[in-house]
Amino acid sequence: MLAKVVPLPWGLGRRWRGSSFDLPSLLILMAVSLASFAMAAETLCEPGFVQEPSPSRRVIPVAASNPETTARAVTIQWLGHSSFLLITVGGTTALTDLHSWHVSPLPPDVVTISNEHSTHNQGRSAPGSARMLRGWAADGKAAEVNVTVGDRSVKSLPSSGGNSIEVPVPNTIFVFRTAGLCIVHLSNLRRPLNDEQRQRLSRPDVLMVPTDGQWTLPYEQVAATIALLRPALVLPMHYDIPEHARLFMQFIKATVPVRTLGDTTLKLTRAALPSTSEVVVFGYREGD
Repeated sequence: MLAKVVPLPWGLGRRWRGSSFDLPSLLILMAVSLASFAMAAETLCEPGFVQEPSPSRRVIPVAASNPETTARAVTIQWLGHSSFLLITVGGTTALTDLHSWHVSPLPPDVVTISNEHSTHNQGRSAPGSARMLRGWAADGKAAEVNVTVGDRSVKSLPSSGGNSIEVPVPNTIFVFRTAGLCIVHLSNLRRPLNDEQRQRLSRPDVLMVPTDGQWTLPYEQVAATIALLRPALVLPMHYDIPEHARLFMQFIKATVPVRTLGDTTLKLTRAALPSTSEVVVFGYREGD
């Protein structure tokens, strides 16, 4: 049965001969399909673009944004294990995967919890009254995180993880965007990224990757992930003793240059990013 045609003043109400759609319905269907495709194909780290923190959610080129903003530094501080404190140019603070062994020096505005293992989900111990962003809902379903807090956007991408060799557990990749930088926290990633995840992540500026080599990705898959995503900076995490850092550096230096920092804090601007991937190991001193 053909759909009823509602006459329109500009003559778009004619049915296509031999079709069950009239033209307005077809146009609506095409618009919905295109919108759905755009949402499905959304990349979380568009190269050279920054999302403006405003209700319009316009995406504008970094070159067209305020040069004073993109020239000022974003602070990244590794607290330990998978916990990082991220401070934007405007002073918005985010804390990732808080471990009870590590204390945040500042009260965060948001805390991201990628999985419910006790070494990642101690957000309630953070100072202040932060907004908790969990990657998984209580019913076991992936929670879609897409928020803007101050001058930072936070989005989530479900993935597989693990707290044992045998049993994968739900894991969430969190993506932070501010001041022209796209920072990706892989958390307890245990399996290689699939095609859709790689396409959505595109090319991060900063990639925080687990390098314990036992509970998460083996070193070979860490190297493959770096080669696929081509981040400017790689920040190792998810280890607790210097020996883990040494073993990873010995492996990865054959394919990616490695730099060590005695400090655990890095101030970063888009202009200061290296042109090719570089591994930066926080808090490491020879002889540790």
